[in-house]
Amino acid sequence: MAVTINDVAREANVAASTISKYMNGGSVRKKNKEAIEKAIRKLGYLPNTAARGLRSSRTYTIGLVTDTLENQYFAKITGQIERSLKERGYSVFFCCHRNSPEKAQKAFETLVGKQVDGILLISIVGAEACIRIAKEAKIPIVSLDREVRGEDVDYVMSNSASGVYEATEYLIQKGHERIGIITGRSLTNAGLIVAEERFRGYIRAMEDYNLAIDGELIAEGDFSFDSGYRCMMELWNKKSRPTAVFVCNYNMCLGAITAIHNLKIKIPDELSFATFDDLEFSVMTQPGLTSVRQKVDEISKGAIDLILKRIDGDYSDCPKKLKVKTVFKERGSVKDISKGE
Repeated sequence: MAVTINDVAREANVAASTISKYMNGGSVRKKNKEAIEKAIRKLGYLPNTAARGLRSSRTYTIGLVTDTLENQYFAKITGQIERSLKERGYSVFFCCHRNSPEKAQKAFETLVGKQVDGILLISIVGAEACIRIAKEAKIPIVSLDREVRGEDVDYVMSNSASGVYEATEYLIQKGHERIGIITGRSLTNAGLIVAEERFRGYIRAMEDYNLAIDGELIAEGDFSFDSGYRCMMELWNKKSRPTAVFVCNYNMCLGAITAIHNLKIKIPDELSFATFDDLEFSVMTQPGLTSVRQKVDEISKGAIDLILKRIDGDYSDCPKKLKVKTVFKERGSVKDISKGE
């Protein structure tokens, strides 16, 4: 016999109306939310979305358009969103744009055709055309991982600039002055705003500590493994090498670490190293990597709460611009040279 909403209500010890409110994206007390989610998992409750749709003119589906599930950070945030939306009674349509504006637009057209209730867009250069497609169809949209300038669109992302500032400041306080950075700025002409924000955090820290900004120590990648490898090779081949390097994303970090391995550079004795994105690799290496962690759970929750609020017709705070503070993780990849070698 199928599990009903009344079964969930009894298990969670709350009213059926509270369950219904939660499933429809409404706000419930934290204690009740936790009890409801626990009961749903225990009983394996699956809402009758067809019947709900007939009553509310909704499809209870949300489109999730992302770069690629091969990217570990995007895979984590996508998985969290899918699980959380499922608990709210929503199905998710996945589309991968692979950083192609044309593929992203096609994905949006497909999702509009499927009459999704809302769309979550993760990290795409040239998102303006996609946003226009959604707006014309009157479908709410929330952007994750980056701001879309020039458009009144909700977004949820990490405060990248402050995260990079904190990491750069840490390197400075450990005595490093020649700090190299591997950025994603070679994509900025295509509108990759997040790359500029991370670079700005580095510049601001160097300026605040009255340190010279040496263009020789700025290597411009494109957030890919290959560019991380190339940039690390370039920095190490400089006549005056950096004593520390900060890398601005996970894929470039993998490339840079591969270059460091091939060059037989000893971390942290010969080079201190820190990176944006604190994923499994950061604790697998020896030594562990000093990293800036993005709060995947908080970003996912913020995006879900926003899209469900817009689906309910509440645009009172639109556009909502939510920047989530990062977490700095100190490990063994940075050498303290403040007291001399």
